[in-house]
Amino acid sequence: MVNDRGTEETWTDWDSGGPGTKIGMFVGLAFGAGLLLFILRRIFAPKPKPAEVLASSFADHAAALLGNDSLAIGRDLLGEKILPEMKPVLKALLREVEASVSQGFKRAERAIDDI
Repeated sequence: MVNDRGTEETWTDWDSGGPGTKIGMFVGLAFGAGLLLFILRRIFAPKPKPAEVLASSFADHAAALLGNDSLAIGRDLLGEKILPEMKPVLKALLREVEASVSQGFKRAERAIDDI
């Protein structure tokens, strides 16, 4: 085949195409190989086991029973169960913070008096 240079192109002419031709070829080959591996993985992927199917169906049934608003469920659980149980702990923590702040102010007053 005759090109604009007046010579016949052969398979060895890709060497004279420059670095862009070589990079493009390798990128294309890598993309093709990745696509082939992706398709083969999807074809030969293990089928879901019955336990996995049951687990997903349980999740679907739970969502149907409880509703799709998981945030509301968490908010209800927090407000009705967890916070009433945490009240004594929060109050004790607040008392400790108050005592530490009071002690810090007393130390600051003594440091000022010592000046």
